[in-house]
Amino acid sequence: MKNRLNLTVNNDLIQKMKKYADLKQTSLSQIVEAHFEELLNRPTILHEDKSLLEYVKTLPKSKVDYPKDFDFNEEYYKAKNKESNEQNPV
Repeated sequence: MKNRLNLTVNNDLIQKMKKYADLKQTSLSQIVEAHFEELLNRPTILHEDKSLLEYVKTLPKSKVDYPKDFDFNEEYYKAKNKESNEQNPV
């Protein structure tokens, strides 16, 4: 059984989501319902019987395509260094 749900959302966001729904040939209701289902089905805590690596493998795939030779560690430390320099200028 389906029920109505009233939400208060920024009007600009609503308009953008309506365009997105049209492009995907779906409705805002279907998008919201699918998102709610995803939130409820997503593992939210790390269970004692599951390792961190197993948990990470269950996370959704990144929506960004990185080059094969992308060095995440190097980029992380560059960003941390930049952040540190911005907070403590010489």
